[in-house]
Amino acid sequence: MYKVYLLLGSNMGDRQAMLDSANLELIDALLPDYLEVASLGDAVNTSQVIETQPWGFDTPVEAFLNQSFCCLTEYEPEQVLEICQRIEVELGRERKAPQFDASGKRVYESRVIDIDILAIEKENGGKWEAVQVDLPHLSVPHPQLESRDFARKLYDELKGAGKAAEKSVGKKKVKK
Repeated sequence: MYKVYLLLGSNMGDRQAMLDSANLELIDALLPDYLEVASLGDAVNTSQVIETQPWGFDTPVEAFLNQSFCCLTEYEPEQVLEICQRIEVELGRERKAPQFDASGKRVYESRVIDIDILAIEKENGGKWEAVQVDLPHLSVPHPQLESRDFARKLYDELKGAGKAAEKSVGKKKVKK
């Protein structure tokens, strides 16, 4: 079993509605159907929603609403990435610009939804251990987690809460 920590962001349209939709889609896609817990809060947790100024953009754009999300899943890290990217597309995200310019600098663009993997933990003998991934298309933990204060704050909020996946499995099946 894995515990995935994600960062959701939106700076286009009804930003709050987009975060809400992303949360529901992520629960539906990531949370195992068979998982038995006393309450949904034992398997899923979300942070507060905060408004942040755009980070990394060359031109002025609308502010973002951001929220972190934590969920239990059986999916491997690369599968989680594929699921997040599929949900982004289903919710209307369009990638118009290349990810990097000719000089290798990251290109940022406004987006209706952005879902980043911040960190992943794997259960091992009743304890959660950090997972590290270093692939060309996926780095875990997120390489900019420490340099983005808002991302770190939202991640720490969930990590400190200790609500997601910390309690023993109960007798009530979660209805998604």
